Amino acid sequence: MPKRDTTKLVTGAGLLMLLLTLPVATAMAAVQSAPTPAGLLPFFESWIALAIVSAAASAAWLLNHKATKMRTFGTLVIALLCFGVVAWFGVILGSGILENPKPNQTPMDAAKPLLLWMQAGTALIAGLWLLIVANQQRANTQSLNLTGANHATQYGTVSRFLHWMTAILFILLIPMGIFSSMIPEDIWYRTEYNIVHKSIGFIVLGLFTMRLIWNFKSKRPRLDSSLKPIERKLAHGAHIGLYLLLFLIPLSGYMMTSLHGYPSYFFFIEIPSVLAESDAYKIWGLFHKYILQYLIYIILGAHILGVLKHHLIDKHHDAIKRMVS
Repeated sequence: MPKRDTTKLVTGAGLLMLLLTLPVATAMAAVQSAPTPAGLLPFFESWIALAIVSAAASAAWLLNHKATKMRTFGTLVIALLCFGVVAWFGVILGSGILENPKPNQTPMDAAKPLLLWMQAGTALIAGLWLLIVANQQRANTQSLNLTGANHATQYGTVSRFLHWMTAILFILLIPMGIFSSMIPEDIWYRTEYNIVHKSIGFIVLGLFTMRLIWNFKSKRPRLDSSLKPIERKLAHGAHIGLYLLLFLIPLSGYMMTSLHGYPSYFFFIEIPSVLAESDAYKIWGLFHKYILQYLIYIILGAHILGVLKHHLIDKHHDAIKRMVS
């Protein structure tokens, strides 16, 4: 089939899918953003993105340090990141955008303010809980001796670092992405905010690729023997689902942006679109903003609740020690 016909077929099928699922509104014409205020640090948005990535990398490294004090400090860093989300939400409340966001493209957009409130509340609770955990860690004097490679019952330092850095950044991207789609076109920091969001997205995609490569080099530990057969299947399914999300969410974001005719960014580097502008961006937007967004809540939530159940209710403490010190 000729390339042009194939493109038409894919586009037509995607548009039909949109009509059957969500009533996506016609794209609005781009509005000129207000000028960036004078006196700001050049590339300030890239420095913000670098600070977030550096904090996540530091926390992931500290969490698996040999010394207890360093691991405790790593827990405190993650607690501070949680409180940072709460502070960020406070700034959003003061901006007035929650009350006057970008016009909704679907009825589901009306739920975004509530989702942000829920995620800010979750961040506050998580931060307070991590402070308690850090206080308990202080009493532990046991050194953590890990090798780089994985073992039959435990992940090594490389897998742990990749896991926790990816998890921290991925979770931070969830509320960031929701607010990104709410910023009106004429707000001056809309592009700068998206530079931060997209830069972290590219980092997550890179970490996911590194983790896949490492899993081939160093075999993953087997699931804990205390798990029931149904729990093993659920855990395996959750892992596969999370891996797919780590790949599809950054990919769909890039495709949506590129097909819409906008560039992507990796810190201060502008990445021009290599794809022709097309209405197919609506299809990718459907997946990026809605379908995959809610799959995150289901799969990631199930993964976290499963881990907590095994540790707090079933008292299978060895299961969590595969990845947590």
